[in-house]
This record gives sequence, C-alpha cells and structure tokens, in this order.
Amino acid sequence: MVEVKLLRYTPDGVSLVARGCRVSGIPEGLSDEEIVRMVVENDYTSAIEHIYFTFEIKGMSVAISRELLEHRIASHTARSTRYNIEKDFGYVVPPTIADDEELVEMFKEAMESARQHYVKIYERMLEKGYSKAEALEASRYVLPMATHTHYIWTINARSLINFLGLRLCKRAAPEIRELAQKIYDIVVKIYPEIFENVGCRGYTIGLCPENEARPKDCPYRNRIPTKREVKESWKG
Repeated sequence: MVEVKLLRYTPDGVSLVARGCRVSGIPEGLSDEEIVRMVVENDYTSAIEHIYFTFEIKGMSVAISRELLEHRIASHTARSTRYNIEKDFGYVVPPTIADDEELVEMFKEAMESARQHYVKIYERMLEKGYSKAEALEASRYVLPMATHTHYIWTINARSLINFLGLRLCKRAAPEIRELAQKIYDIVVKIYPEIFENVGCRGYTIGLCPENEARPKDCPYRNRIPTKREVKESWKG
C-alpha cells in the first residue's frame, strides 16, 4: 500500500494568491478566500502556481512512477537502483489480482525468482572481479516493474489539479488512483478554497472528456454529461 507524507507546503498561500490576483485587477470588496475560490472556479489558475507542495511517497511501484513522470511540471527525485543494493526489495501486488489466491501466489513466485537472480548476478559479478558499481548497474536490469521505489515529489497547486483530474478518474490505474486520493485527502484539508471542488476531470469541469471510454462503474455516469454530448447539443 502506497504511503504519502507531506513534507512541506507554501504557508499562507491564500493571501499570497490573492495578492497576486490583485496585481492584475480584481473587483474590490472580495476577501482573499473569495478571490481564490473565484479563480479556481473560473479556471484563472496561473496565480495558484505560487503554491507548492512536497510529498514523500513510499511503497509505490516502478511501473506507477513512470506514470507519475508524465506529470512533467513537477520535480521528481527517486531512489537510485545504481547506488543501492536492492536484494531485499519490496513490491506491489497488482490490485487487479489481489483477491485471487492462485494468481497472487504465481506473482509472488515470479518476484522471488527475480530477487534470486538479482542476487546471483550481483554476487557473481563481484566474484569475477567487477566493481560494486558495475555489479549494481548490471543486476538492476533484473528488477521487476513491481519493485517499490521511494520518491520525493514537488508540484504546484495548478499542476496538482491537473494530476488529480486525470488520476482520480475511474479509468486511471488502481495504484495511481490510490496515490491521487491520498494526496487529495491531504491538500483539501490545507487549502479547501482550492481543492474542495476538485475531483476527476468530469467532476471538476462539469463534463466528462472520456466520452465513450467512460467506464460503466463511473459514479458520475448518469449525472455528468460527456464532452461529446455537450458539443452535439449546441452544434445541433
């Protein structure tokens, strides 16, 4: 199970964002909180880029870290497999098979086989006179995509809304959806003015860009129209 810990965030962010908005011109009489809610609701969100969050993420698979890297307007630092011996690596059992004892057992056997081969290659290289650095470099190629990685991730509030919109969606991989939910649960308590009306993209913008790809178990399937439905209504 992925673990998420907030390390740092921009303090007093509401007043900071409101101050930035007032530079551009904002109707008089609005409180800082009202300004922030307005810019988020109307998607004038460049101003909230002044707010940053830094998270420590543990127990995430290498596979999902690849998806996290797709969110490029962020800073990524991951545990290095070039400088750390990974013979005791933990791993993620895919949630899809978590309730199937037979498949879980097969999966665990595959992980243990990879572990044994990792150790054998590493130790044999040392016996043959290769350096520790060379042995680590080569043996890491055996590590499975399920291997745990340790991550430090810094992202601004605007990019985080984009991340949540994509990764809270029912179509997102279960592991990264779990990560997104845990991050959301943290940030909404700190800045409800920004995140309390944020969810998957369909929830946030009021129409679903997934169109026909929207899964049958989507909780908003019969409540939020698709992007295609809305466009067809005004085109007609």
